Amino acid sequence: MNIQIPDHIAAIKSYQPGKTIPQLKEEYGWEKVAILWNNENTLGYSPKSKQAVIDAYESINYYPDPVSRDLKAALAKRYGKSENQIFMGNGSESVLMHAIRAMCTGEDEFLTSEGGFVIIYNWARINNARCVAMPMTDNYAFDLEAIKSRINRNTKVIYLANVNNPTGTMITQQELDSFMQHVPDHILVIVDEAYFEYSEALHPDFPNSLKMDYPNILTLRTFSKAYGIAGVRLGFGIGHEKIIDALNKVKLTFEPTALAQAAGIGALQDTAFLKKSIDNNTRQLQYLYKEFDRLGIRYVPSYANFVMTVWKDKDEVMKVFNALMERGVLVRPLYDPISHCIRISVGRPEENQMCIQALEEIL
Repeated sequence: MNIQIPDHIAAIKSYQPGKTIPQLKEEYGWEKVAILWNNENTLGYSPKSKQAVIDAYESINYYPDPVSRDLKAALAKRYGKSENQIFMGNGSESVLMHAIRAMCTGEDEFLTSEGGFVIIYNWARINNARCVAMPMTDNYAFDLEAIKSRINRNTKVIYLANVNNPTGTMITQQELDSFMQHVPDHILVIVDEAYFEYSEALHPDFPNSLKMDYPNILTLRTFSKAYGIAGVRLGFGIGHEKIIDALNKVKLTFEPTALAQAAGIGALQDTAFLKKSIDNNTRQLQYLYKEFDRLGIRYVPSYANFVMTVWKDKDEVMKVFNALMERGVLVRPLYDPISHCIRISVGRPEENQMCIQALEEIL
């Protein structure tokens, strides 16, 4: 075959999915399982969201609204923004990819941190933008001073995750304000707040970038975490109308789907389910901290719905990971430069108890 794949695509390692839960159950013979590896909301989803999807299915033979009018109207009301400031995508990672595609060209650089959401580095490379990742601080946080010092004439987009996945660390309001004051206004700063609903409940002064008066900020949010509808893929970005207009030029015409739009509208209407999710996360984080302390497991305090535990080295990580897998507890071993760490999502009380019991047996 003589077709030549472009170098920047050939250099990327394609996503390698693991075995499905049914396949793993058959292989290991689990009687029960705790799925704590993808930061999903294991409480489930809103009944109002489910009903909205059922109702929307009646017109599934027609294309979805290409501009998501009803969902944007609901979000505009929720956040006090105009609909022209909102961009809808297949998850917040889709919004990020479209932002890089719309903004970066030629010698432009995408500037961020090591130890962030693993897909961000691929999105930069896929769009042929040079990805520059600065080392983290000693406490596994984004080093804003290092990122600021690396800004140059080629810097086009800066990505900040608040909270950062997978480390769970946050950027304070003072740190974010100080950083933005030193970023030239021709550089787009993407602030990924995928865990905002959890974070706001865990820290009384957690920064809300939607309230910051910087036209070069694009805020990312998602329905995949606290709202519990990760499977339909729905996220959004809020920013200056000029930025949103550029994103609209590169998006798929009928993104997101009709069912995803309906699920989002239903989820926004169910404040009781959202509160239940947030309350469970707040309580269960404290439970995990207490048990980790008792077992002598090092961890990084988190402002999301997961905790990053710290181990001796990668070998110990894999021993713990495999031993947990045998016991039906699914967690996430991490990658360089944090390959000595395991991320554990916060689940239902019984899932967290199952995880702690398994760790106690292993240790």
